[in-house]
Amino acid sequence: MLPLLLSIWSSWAVAASPTPVFVSAFQARNDESRSLAALIEAFVAEKLRGRPELRVLRVEDSPAFEDYSARIYMDSCPPGDIVGCTFVVGGRASASWAVTGSVQSLLKGTRVDIDIVDINGARVAVSFRSELDSGRDEAFAEGVARVLVAAIAGEVGAERDIRVKTEDAEAADEEQDAVIAAELAALEEELGEFTTSIRRADVQIERPKLTEADIAEKSVEEGSKPWERLGMQAGDYLRYRNSGLDLPTWRERAEGRRFQLLIRASGGYVNGPVDAEYYGRYAVQGLQTVDAYSAQSVASGSSGTGSLELGFGVHPMVDVSVRVGLAGGNFVYLISQESTDDLDDGRVPESVTTQQSSLIVGPRATVSFLPASAIHPTFGFGAYWMQGTGIADHILPPDELARFPAQATWSVELIGGAEVRVNDILDFYAQVPVSFLLDDGETQEERYSPVSALEGIETLPGPTALGVGLSVGVQVRLFGSRPKESSALDETDEP
Repeated sequence: MLPLLLSIWSSWAVAASPTPVFVSAFQARNDESRSLAALIEAFVAEKLRGRPELRVLRVEDSPAFEDYSARIYMDSCPPGDIVGCTFVVGGRASASWAVTGSVQSLLKGTRVDIDIVDINGARVAVSFRSELDSGRDEAFAEGVARVLVAAIAGEVGAERDIRVKTEDAEAADEEQDAVIAAELAALEEELGEFTTSIRRADVQIERPKLTEADIAEKSVEEGSKPWERLGMQAGDYLRYRNSGLDLPTWRERAEGRRFQLLIRASGGYVNGPVDAEYYGRYAVQGLQTVDAYSAQSVASGSSGTGSLELGFGVHPMVDVSVRVGLAGGNFVYLISQESTDDLDDGRVPESVTTQQSSLIVGPRATVSFLPASAIHPTFGFGAYWMQGTGIADHILPPDELARFPAQATWSVELIGGAEVRVNDILDFYAQVPVSFLLDDGETQEERYSPVSALEGIETLPGPTALGVGLSVGVQVRLFGSRPKESSALDETDEP
């Protein structure tokens, strides 16, 4: 009783929700096969209609495009692009699966290439080629129907990672090939002599691309242009059509940064005014200091850096932000006490190197081009204030030497980079900032010299004017403006 109930329930479930299958056009490879291609399309549709688990959709069931019907679109599909065109029209018809192919008349018989398309998975699940004797087309269509049903059931053409080549994967391929061949071989008596070869499938589908030449051709046509009807520029329309995105998603992404709150966290490398130097020498005569010289200056160096940034989008492509960061660096100091009795003894004072951190604060403006694309080139500019440490943060020098406070610098920067969209709220990004020093903080000096006893006093060089860096990070995008509601016209935007 239980098996019977399960069978009845299964039959009811299938009847209640049949799988929508799109029977697409078959492309004729030569003039002699045009009528035969239409005939095979009709035979396949007829055989599939006899199966209650399927809901058959024809080309005429797909919504018309703005300027012409779906049938005209399929008839004008470029040679070799029949799968891509089927994917477009089948998707508009809300089909889950589709069957298409090409037909070529030979000196004896017909060659038919069949592609069974998983529209939801955007892939060709099964692909095979058969050579038929004339008059066997209707029986062959029954074989195609059987393979399609097997693909929908997952018996053949199951999705897998085609990059993985293992013995198990190869065995699975051979098993699926055998199932497909068996479905066709079961009709051998009706078909007579025939040849079937299985072609590897499970490949992703690409929509037919729109070219600049297509845009130029439409620009000179009479009437409104597709991009004008959608409120776009021609260049934006070209990118939209080739993006693979539906119109609502494209419009949402095209809003870009407008009114978004942006949080960035990054780390990287910087070359710039991240080091500092202190130079202090004094000479004594007996117990009395007779000469003393102290100097402290910012210096250029290289180190790691990290920063947090908070921004707000003022335009789809522009945001303004405030950055707070830290940069590592070295603080080098030399402190030497010398006696007037042995100033010429040849001893060279040794410097000491310690670590320091510099605080970075400043505004930025960032321009992100192509906001609807997955990869956005970026350009930015800004300014920042940087302050490291002073000598007293590392060591207290003798009273004879000055204790200078930390010095600050001001720089402006130009920033080039790119962002890569991960999902609707997260990006990865990389930047190359080039900085120009405006204010180096000036070298601080102090000299007490009743007697000029010190010789060979060094002058601190100060920082260089140009710096460069590299940073990588993540960007979180929150909130933002919403696009206008799509109109019914937006749903027929194909050229």
